Amino acid sequence: MIVEELVHENGRDHFYIMHLSYEGHEWKRLWDYARENGFIGLSHPFITEDWNKDRDYSIKALSSTWVKQFDMFCNEMKVGDIVLVLRGWQSLLGIAEVTGTQYSFDSCLSGDNCEPFFDHVRKVKWHKTYSHDSPLKLPEPVKGFVNSLSKVKPDTQRWSILANITV
Repeated sequence: MIVEELVHENGRDHFYIMHLSYEGHEWKRLWDYARENGFIGLSHPFITEDWNKDRDYSIKALSSTWVKQFDMFCNEMKVGDIVLVLRGWQSLLGIAEVTGTQYSFDSCLSGDNCEPFFDHVRKVKWHKTYSHDSPLKLPEPVKGFVNSLSKVKPDTQRWSILANITV
């Protein structure tokens, strides 16, 4: 089965791509935690509370890009959505399906003496994962993907690059 078939099987016309700590030095540790615990996550240093409870206050401190990413992650993503976790523009780390009915905020996931992960999380089932030492090289780079999260629709360059990857 390929990504496009999985997306359509789940009744969707889109999937998400997500960077795992794109520029960060902690990405290997974060990826291990994500794979072992069935999570994807998002964090921003200015968002230290539940996004939906603190949204009106938080948007004053964020760019419109970050507001859109938190809205997608916390409210738009639904059970059955497919998420491809990328490492940079050229490698795939995993293909997941969202299983949690809603997003969760847990400050202990990123705080001192807590689990080392993002504090905004979605529960997922991994369909395919790759080791951080040997990710799947993409058929061509997903150029221009610099945000943490993006929605991918048919008839786009990102769809043509990623939709035919085998799950």
